[in-house]
Formats: sequence, structure tokens, C-alpha cells
Amino acid sequence: TAATAAAQRRPPAMLRTARFPMMMLLGAALLFCCLAPASGYLLGIDLGSQFFKVAVVAPGKPFEIVHNQHSKRKTPTAVSFTEKVRTFGDDAVASAARGAHKTPMFFPLLLGRNYTGKESTDLSYLPERFYPYQLVVNESGSLGYDIGEDRYTVEEITAHLIRFAKALSHDAAESTAVTETIITVPSTATFAQRRALLAAARIAGAPRPQLVHETSAAALQRSLDLDLSGVNGTKNSSTVLFYNMGARHVEACVVKFAGATHMSKPTVAMDVLGCDVNEELGGHHVDMTIAQKMLKAFQAKNPKLADGIEKSVRALKKLEKEATGLKHVLSANKEGLFRVESLFEDTDFAQQVKREDLEEWCSEILSAVDKPIAKALELANLTMADLDEVEMIGGAWRIPKIQSVLADHLKAMRPAGAPPLNLSQHVNGDEAMATGAAFYGANSSVSFRTKRIFFTDASQHSYTLELSPLNASQNPEENWGKTVELFPAGSKLRARKGVKVTVGFDVKASLFEDGNPVMHWALPGLHEAATGKYAALPTPLLSLKLDLDSSGIVQLSSAMAVFDENVTIGEAPAATPTNTTEGSNETDANGTASEEEAASGDASEGGEGDVEASPDSNETANATDSGNATSAGKPVKTKLKKRKVTLTPIEMFEGVSPRPLSLEEMKIAADKLTVLEEFDAEIRRVDAAKNALEAYIYESRDKVNDDEHCQTVSTEEQRSEISEALMAMEDWLYEDEAIHANVSLLNDKLRSLQDLVVPIRRRAWELEQRELLPEIIEKVKEYVNSTLTYVENNMTWVDAKELEGVKNLTTQFEAWYANVTEQQKEKPLTEEPAYGVGQVKSLLHKMQTEAQRLTKIKKIDPMPYGSDYGKYGGYGGYDDPRMRKYYEDMMRNFSRNGTNYSNWFNRNGSNFSGFNDSDYMRSFYEHAAKNFTDENPENGSAGPEADETGKSEL
Repeated sequence: TAATAAAQRRPPAMLRTARFPMMMLLGAALLFCCLAPASGYLLGIDLGSQFFKVAVVAPGKPFEIVHNQHSKRKTPTAVSFTEKVRTFGDDAVASAARGAHKTPMFFPLLLGRNYTGKESTDLSYLPERFYPYQLVVNESGSLGYDIGEDRYTVEEITAHLIRFAKALSHDAAESTAVTETIITVPSTATFAQRRALLAAARIAGAPRPQLVHETSAAALQRSLDLDLSGVNGTKNSSTVLFYNMGARHVEACVVKFAGATHMSKPTVAMDVLGCDVNEELGGHHVDMTIAQKMLKAFQAKNPKLADGIEKSVRALKKLEKEATGLKHVLSANKEGLFRVESLFEDTDFAQQVKREDLEEWCSEILSAVDKPIAKALELANLTMADLDEVEMIGGAWRIPKIQSVLADHLKAMRPAGAPPLNLSQHVNGDEAMATGAAFYGANSSVSFRTKRIFFTDASQHSYTLELSPLNASQNPEENWGKTVELFPAGSKLRARKGVKVTVGFDVKASLFEDGNPVMHWALPGLHEAATGKYAALPTPLLSLKLDLDSSGIVQLSSAMAVFDENVTIGEAPAATPTNTTEGSNETDANGTASEEEAASGDASEGGEGDVEASPDSNETANATDSGNATSAGKPVKTKLKKRKVTLTPIEMFEGVSPRPLSLEEMKIAADKLTVLEEFDAEIRRVDAAKNALEAYIYESRDKVNDDEHCQTVSTEEQRSEISEALMAMEDWLYEDEAIHANVSLLNDKLRSLQDLVVPIRRRAWELEQRELLPEIIEKVKEYVNSTLTYVENNMTWVDAKELEGVKNLTTQFEAWYANVTEQQKEKPLTEEPAYGVGQVKSLLHKMQTEAQRLTKIKKIDPMPYGSDYGKYGGYGGYDDPRMRKYYEDMMRNFSRNGTNYSNWFNRNGSNFSGFNDSDYMRSFYEHAAKNFTDENPENGSAGPEADETGKSEL
């Protein structure tokens, strides 16, 4: 019947309800997977000229400064090609004394600079005797390093360092992929310098690289701690001068903070008003001054060594290192000792230096302290009276003389009666740029829940666009050209400008930065469209969209030619006037807007930043309808449609120096970097395998010859064989085959030694551990016996079979252990043992675990068998002894391991000894199939087949 079939398809109620927890768990797991965020880390790199810092941040995690391989928070900006593998940071600085010309340092400031036509002596801004690099000018006009047989551009060297920084962040990011990279750059960096740095980041494989001004990043970090809500007496705005003194330059920025709200919560709006950079002053300038003075002092004391020390790079590097240390000492003390042991030709050098001496040596350098401040205030259109605070950042501002000179300058320029400006430091001056760069990325991302800061920055350069004919033969006008000012100096980043000009020939758009050409775009295709497909239409309108992106680079985002065409769309109604103007989305006779008209977009719409480059532009309204008389005198209806031709800009760099790397050059550099990384990794694997082999030789020799247990379990012949093998392997390590061996060969050599040594060392370990077994066995047996006694006396509900099982384990172990110990006594120690210590401990652990399990069995109160709950009419129920036995077995199995019934579900009822398949349960299921239906399974109604009382038999 239908009722029987339905009951057979549906499991009994008890089994149906048992599925619900599993389904709920599965649903919860799927929901968790759907809600789990799939986000990565942001990487902030403060690429300083002497040191770089790296910060990472992920959603839900704090900002973290990455430690390098030496657990330091800042790393020298240095790459060395001196060793077999490349080294970075402190390791590279250490190898500079052995190969200074192969260890580029202080190279970020060389990116994007024009060296065309310069003499070789003018290529480096560093003292040549301390940094004897072999510099060359590339075909692009940028700088290159000749390192042995290889040549690397500055972009490639920087890419190596960025790749190293990315590798450092891999561990800090818990092996999670980095999704975005933000790199700091001076605010005065040019178009070429910014593109060169981004090219280096792309060569390094940094994901989604972008730039942020270094001092602006520190100011952004400072904004997180400001309270400008204007309540409880707090201010609602503040103008701060940030003074950033690094190793090779000083940057001053004027920043205005103002109170704002975001999602009804108080926050800060930050606006960078003006910045300036001076490269005449920096901490490294002071280091070089001290080193030069000490060099002259050494030459004066040792005239015979005067000429030789100038040619010794190792000695000069010692002077430079000690000069940096003396600078730090004199920043905290009034005098210090400059001392270098065995400076040159085993000659020591020492001289006492006072702080006044250092200030006198650096007087010319310190005179440039105030220069960037005046320029920054001028660009911001402010005076010293408008400043509320001065924030000191960078690594070199701690020099006392710099602080005093700066304080005196601020006091002298401050108007009378105004509160004094103190030099303050509210952020970590060394790390604020790195953490600020990471926060810059998080602040503009929707994946991070941070305090939203409204941040605006500006460009220090002006950009203009010149339009000229791409092909002179297409231009009917002589000397045709247009000049448009795109972004004047001080323009906000992320600005957009539109340029429109009516022209019918191909155009070349040239971008100028401060009057110097930096980029050309060829725009072919316009002349072909104007003389071909759209020859019958008026001269098109060329529409260009240019962006000043967040990295300070001007991008040509859109180029399009727009042709106007009057199209007849139908006869005008008789009652319609001759001239009418309709809406811009006029529909045709079928009531559907023209596809080309709807797609016209904003090609002819002028935004706020649009500039009409030609006064002759005859742009027509986007939607103008007119009624015209035909030859038959019937009025017709026309519509102005926009025919758009998308132009593909082609970048050109004629007359531009330095030229940025092309895509092909970047790919070659990236492939070259990958090959070097693979080579370095293979060398490290070979060195690790060789070190492991050498260490195993020494370790095995000590064990076999000196260890008492090894001598006991081995024969004299075995030890002699091993000693000879170890000696031969040690000699092999100095042969050519070992020098050029790969990892596979070295591992094979190691395994050949292990085959000889491991058996002896294993037997020695077994001998040593067997002596400890009796004590361990006694403790375990004592624990098991005491546990059994406790369970028998205090846990009477535990089944006797459970106790018997644990006792049997103990008995079996004692018998086995007695047998194997007798066998071991008969075997010589130089042979493999009859049993293993690990085997004994495994059996003991099983005994202890089973005894402990008995103490976790919980007491279960008997079920109310006499109640009517669960009875099934006249068939069985709790009064049925077989059904009662079923429930008792089930509850006993639930409580056996004290695991909240999970064991029963995992085993799927397998411990019921086939009870579900018994004759009783089969008859029970057949009875349920006959009496339960889908119409009302809860009360047992069987529909039309039910008896008069509406109750089933069951």
C-alpha cells in the first residue's frame, strides 16, 4: 500500500532524530566556511637611503614591524654580490670590506636620475674612496653597476632588496600571501624616480605596488592619536611641522589636522599643505665628516702609512663604522674615544673627540638645517606664527647641535608673544614611516576596520600637456599645437583633468614636468576614422582623460574621438511644430533608445577638470531633435548621435632621459632575479647538506670511540671499519668532487655512513634505556593496581568485565616481558636486542590508559520502565524485555568511555552485536511500516485504514 511504501522509505523516528545533530554540524561548518574572510596582508616598506623598515598588517591584527634575520627592526639598505650567494642587510655590510665595489649601498636616491653626458667622476654622490663602485650610464640614461662580469641597473638592485624585504615579511605574515605593497618615497621625487621605483617593485614581484610620501606616512600615523573633536576643551584643528632628518636628506612638511566625523564617530581629516627636501644635510654626511677627519689624523700620526691607507678599502670601512659609533656616543656624551684596533698594517689608532669638535667640523652642513622649513611654509602659504607644533622624526635628528640650531631658528622666527614651539616626538621616529605606509593601505581598503582618516596629499611638481601632429603629412594647418596646464604645483593627488580639442588627424600628446619632457603618447587611428568610415561627418572631438594617481604619476586613462551625426529617426507628426527639442534619451518608433546613443556616456560631457584646448570646438548638445522639410515637403525628425572611436595610446620616450624600463626589459630583469634566487637556494641547500655531513663525521667519531655504551655493543672490527669510513669521508670533503657535489650526492654519502653507524648507536641507546625500564614498569604496575582497587571499592557500577580486561592486560604484559628479558640475557650485546624499549613503553602506556578509562565511567540511573512513555500500543514498548535490553545496551555503550555519546555515533551502533538486524527489530520495523503513514506519523494515524478510534495497532 501507499502507507507501507511511505513507511519503508522513511526510517523510524529514533533514527530520524539521530541524524539531526549531524546535519546541524554540517550546516554550521558550511556557514563558517562562507563567512570566513579571505584576505591577505598589506606590506609597508620605508625604503630609506641607509636603512629600510618593513611593516605588515592584516584584518583583525595589529601593525607589526618585521624583524630581519638578525632579529633587528631595521636593516641596512645594502646588497652584496661578493660571496657565492647574494647577501643583504647586515650580512652585505659585513662583506663590503672584502668587496666594496660589489656591494651597492645608498642606491634608492639614484633611481630615476638623469646621468646622460655626465663624467664618470660625477656619477656618485658618495665619497669615491669609501665607495669605489664601478658605475656606468645605461642606454636609457640611468645608472648601472658593473659587478664582475654582470651589469645591474639601479632598478634591478632595488628589486633585489624589495624581494628580500618581501621574503622577510613572509614569516611575519604567517606564510599568508601579501596582497598590496606600499613603498615610501620623498615628496619631491620626480615622475621618472617614481616610475623607476614602481618598476623595481614589479620586477621584485611585489603585489599591487603603490607609493606614499614618507613624511606624509608618518603624519598619517600621528593622526591616529589625535583628539580634535572640539569637546571637553580640546581643539578642533592643529597645524604641525614635521621635520624628517634621514641619512642623506632632510624633509620638512606642513600638515593640517582637523576634526571630522565618519559614520557618526569622531575622526581626523589630514591635509598636507607643503613639503620641501634638502639633500645637503643628513646623518650620513656627519659620518663621512668624522671618517675624513680621523683619516687625516691617522695619516698625520703615521706618515709612512698615509698613502697606503687611502687605497685600503678594508681600513676605510673600519673608519666609517667607528665614525657612526662615535656620532651616537657624542649624541649622549660630551666626549668620546675614537678607537680602531689594527686599522692598517697592524697599527692601532685612537683619538679623543669632543662634542664641540664635531660641531665645528659639521658647521657648514648644519647651516642647511632651516632651508627646507622656509620653503615648506612658503608652499603652504603660512608663516611660523601659524604653527601649533613641531614633530621630529627620522634617525638623525637626535644630534644635539641639530636640535639646538633648529630650536633657535624656530624661536627667532616665531612672533613675539606667541607660545614657544617645542621639539616633540609623539611617534616612533624610526618606524613611523613604515607603519604609516601600511596604515595608508589599510585606510583606503574596505577589508580593514580601522579608524578612518580623511587623507589628502599634494604633488610638488607642475604638469602640462602639449598636443602636436603625430604625422605632419596629415595636418593641413602649419605650426598647429595646443598647450594645456594639467596639474599645477600643489595639486592634490587623485585629481583628474579632461582635455578636449577638435582635430581630424593623429595627435602626439607630450607630458612635461616642470618644463621637462617626461612622456609622450602617440594617438593613432583618429585620422583613419575621420577620412574613412566617418569621412562625411564633421571634424571629431578628441577627448582625453588624465589622472594624477595616488602615487603621484600622471596617467592617460582614456582617449576617444567623438563624431557627431544627425540621424533621421522618422516622420514628425502633423501637429508637431517644425523645430522641437526633446530629452537626451529620445526613443525610436519602437520605443527603444538608440544603442549608440545610450553608449555615448560622457565623451562630450565636460566635468570639473575638463579643458577645452581649442576655441573652435563646435561641440553640439548631446540630444537635439529637429524637424526638417524634405523635398516632398513632409517634415522629418532627426537626432544627434555620438559615434565614438576608442584610441589606444602608445607610450614613447623620444628625447626623454632617463627612459623608464620597457615591459620586455622588466621581464628580462625579473627572470634574471628568479634565476639568481634559484641559484642561491641551491647553494644554500648544498652548504647545508655539506655541513650536515661534516657534523655527522665528527659526532659519530666521538660517539664510537669515546662512548662507553657504543664500545660495549660493538666489536673492534666494527669500530675500525667505521673509523676508516669516517676518515675517508673527511678526506673526500676536500676533493674536487665534493667541492662541486650536489645535494643528492651529499645525501647519499651521509646515508652510507648512517648505515654503518646507526645500528651501533641504536643498540647503545637501547642498552642505556633498558637499565631504566624496571623502575618505569614498577611505577605503572603500582598505578594500575591502585586504580583497580579504587574502582572495585568506590565505583560499583563499573562492569566486572571492564575490570577483568585491565587485569588481563597486566598479566599478558608480565608474561611477555619475562619471556623477552630471558631471551635478551642469552643474546650478545653486539647483536640486535630481543625487544625494543619503545615496544615496552607502548604496552605500558596502553595499560595505564585503560586503567585511567575506568575512572571516567559515569553512573547512569535506571530508566522509568514502569511509565507509559514510549509504549507502542500492544506491541513491546518499555515493558517488552527485549526492547528494555536494547535500551540498556545502548545507554551502557553511551557511558562506557565518558565521551558524551560520541563513540556510539562514530561506530554507528556497531557495538550492539547485530541487534539491529535481529528478528525482533525486523519484526518491529515491519509492524511500523504497516501502521505508520505520512499523513499523521506522530499519533500513529493510518488514514483510511485506521480503525474507528483513529488509533493504529502499534
